[in-house]
Amino acid sequence: MKQALMKNLPLFVLSLFVFLLSTHVLAKPQSDHPASITELTISSEGHRMSGLIYGAAGRGLHPTILLLHGYPGNEKNLDVAQAMRSIGWNVVFFHYRGAWGSEGEFSFLNAEHDVQVVLDYLKNNAERLSIDKQQISLVGHSMGGHMAIAGILDNAAVKCAVSYDGANLGANSTPTHNQNKGGLLSDAKTAKMWLDYTETLFMLKGWSAEKFKQEINEHSAELDLVTRANKINSRPVLLIAANTNVIPHDIHITPLLNALKATKNSKISYQLIEDDHSFSSSREKLITVTANFLNASCKN
Repeated sequence: MKQALMKNLPLFVLSLFVFLLSTHVLAKPQSDHPASITELTISSEGHRMSGLIYGAAGRGLHPTILLLHGYPGNEKNLDVAQAMRSIGWNVVFFHYRGAWGSEGEFSFLNAEHDVQVVLDYLKNNAERLSIDKQQISLVGHSMGGHMAIAGILDNAAVKCAVSYDGANLGANSTPTHNQNKGGLLSDAKTAKMWLDYTETLFMLKGWSAEKFKQEINEHSAELDLVTRANKINSRPVLLIAANTNVIPHDIHITPLLNALKATKNSKISYQLIEDDHSFSSSREKLITVTANFLNASCKN
């Protein structure tokens, strides 16, 4: 019997160690304020917009990103949200009015306004959501890139902005002799691509190719980011471009980059990532570039 006990002693000791370790872990969580996700309902002009916040772990207030999706938002970049939360950033994501079930009707001007509404909401609910309202930055993709730049230009309280292959929806609002007015619609081939695509976007309520044309033609001066660039006030901006023709650089990205730099702002950065419009093969690089910029330039 003594021999049998000695033979089984190592197994018994190992089992006891595993039991004690498991009870210790269960009894003492790794964090008393773990990461979280909370659904948000935000009202814009009386219409409810759906959203959520990826809450960072740890007590106290956190720097916060407002993540802005594109047109219509099939690529939501939520891997960016998860990654940034893991290094201490809150990330807020929402759907503009008329997009993906949010109430109201979609339009570009409405979306610009909705970004400002959400920024106000975050400031008014900063303590409840553990947001440092002095450290709110905007990150957007494609049309969301436009919204990120418009958002910082129209709100002096925004800390930084990052645009992923962003459009300038009002590009060429003041055409020269060799340019047509209309940005996305100034080139016939590009215009057809966008208008044909628009007719498939059933998830954008009240929207159509005809409304797309009308808004660009009637409101390009209001939407043009280049003519608003002088409102940047030395705040950091990062433009990340992809080497595709979905967002032509010469119409959308280069003029905006030049206009921002012309304000004598030394905090304007640019990076080209050789990939498709959604950076499908470069997600790790996209996240690393974003994190490095935000941590270095936009976080106290």
